[in-house]
Amino acid sequence: MAESKKTRLVFSTDSDLQKQIEQEKSADKLSQSFDLPPVQQNIRLELQTKGRRGKKVTLITGFQHRPELLKKLATELKQFCGSGGTVKDTAIEIQGDHRQKLSQKLAAMGYQIKKI
Repeated sequence: MAESKKTRLVFSTDSDLQKQIEQEKSADKLSQSFDLPPVQQNIRLELQTKGRRGKKVTLITGFQHRPELLKKLATELKQFCGSGGTVKDTAIEIQGDHRQKLSQKLAAMGYQIKKI
């Protein structure tokens, strides 16, 4: 009775194998953490001026979406506010103080909002 045992690699100098293992690990983490429904996501809205020469930026963090969905959502929010902005990592930055507008819009979309 031969049982198939799961073995795990302890050490390897093969760089291709190491890259493949890292990609598999990151793909597993990404697939688990992304694409939660809006009801299960806690979004933080904050106004930030640090490092921006006194200019105000509304920072929206806490999204758990794939990058392409996050970019699409950022475009929709920028158009709603009539302002510019960008996506950095998993945060959306919108130029100006739009916390009130964005909290109403995101709440209507089903997100749980926390203002900081």
